[in-house]
Amino acid sequence: MSQILVVVLMMIAGAGLAVQAATNARMGVALNATVMAALMNFVVGSVLLALVAIPSAVGRWTPSGLLSAPWWAYIGGALGATFVATSIWAVPRLGTAALFAAIIFGQLLMAMLIDTHGWLNVPQIPLNPWRLIGVGLLLAGVVMMQQK
Repeated sequence: MSQILVVVLMMIAGAGLAVQAATNARMGVALNATVMAALMNFVVGSVLLALVAIPSAVGRWTPSGLLSAPWWAYIGGALGATFVATSIWAVPRLGTAALFAAIIFGQLLMAMLIDTHGWLNVPQIPLNPWRLIGVGLLLAGVVMMQQK
């Protein structure tokens, strides 16, 4: 798969996250409970994943792999739940665009640290001026997106 196609697919997935934040926030209003709205998000998502994963995993996955994964490989679900719940809470306060400006800045800053240090078994990519300028411009964008 070409790198351009991967980038386009990730842009589409990113667009879906903006829609998800808005729909989850609406569920939070309907339920009058942020964490219950997040739970509904994960229930629906889990059912969908089960429908896709179970048939495709039969005979392919190894349950013993659960024991060989490092402890930190298990925190993704907790991080995802935190992201969904805080997004539900924040959308009415910030709006979707400002929320995602802040999210993307946080993601890029952490991703840059992970790459620079090679944390979590990812390939190490040295920090350079272009990366610093990029994260600085994104921070400026976060500040600008706060202006209504």
